[in-house]
Amino acid sequence: MQLFPNPCIRQKPGTLISPAAIDAVKAIAFLAMLLDHFNTLFLSPPEPELYAIGRMAFPLFILTWAVSACRRPENLQQNANRQWGWAFITQPVFALTFSTQQPWYALNILFVFAAATQLLALHHRHGRKGLVAGLVLCGSMTYPLSPASYGLQGLVLALSAAFWFRSSATGARRVAAVTGAVALVTMNGITHLKSSPGPALMFAILPTVVLPFVATGCAGLILRAHQDRFLPARCFYYAYTGHLLFFLVLRNI
Repeated sequence: MQLFPNPCIRQKPGTLISPAAIDAVKAIAFLAMLLDHFNTLFLSPPEPELYAIGRMAFPLFILTWAVSACRRPENLQQNANRQWGWAFITQPVFALTFSTQQPWYALNILFVFAAATQLLALHHRHGRKGLVAGLVLCGSMTYPLSPASYGLQGLVLALSAAFWFRSSATGARRVAAVTGAVALVTMNGITHLKSSPGPALMFAILPTVVLPFVATGCAGLILRAHQDRFLPARCFYYAYTGHLLFFLVLRNI
């Protein structure tokens, strides 16, 4: 029995969000991530407004990943292999760049996409046994992903998004939506909600929930009629590793 009975988007590509809009969302997410990393590494104290903008980066990246992951399930293992490779290549640069902000064992964000894609690939190839193996793999990575890459909530959001896009059953999609919403709301600032409710809501929780929908909606409306992609394929891997390397050099200078 397959968890994702219909491994494709229910709507034709472009009717949900066009390829050009997906690239626009990816570009917005990358710019938000740049501001967030610059704020963390070079501003003391960090600016809360830049922190708030940075909260939309990961959910937007999850959206673009989930749309891509659901299109060709036969390529899932190939995609997972590529993501594992880039995650391991990037890890030394990531660890050195954030050596004063994060513990040594903290994993970069590419490991979230690699683990989630690997679960989908195992399930597609081996059914329930593959699903169990993928869940064990993701579970083993929640701790090292927690300091810098959203941990359990990040993995749950990724898998919920993939479930929502890949399933054709209304009930299953509702479960995925609720699960993803819980992960999204608890991803940032929830631990500070009791002690500092105002800042936690304004600069962490609300930006995480609201800004991704605003960015996606604007990109979809502006580029609805444009179907052609404008970003090079796999540019995110180079941009992610490259910006970390640039910030590392800049810090040393």
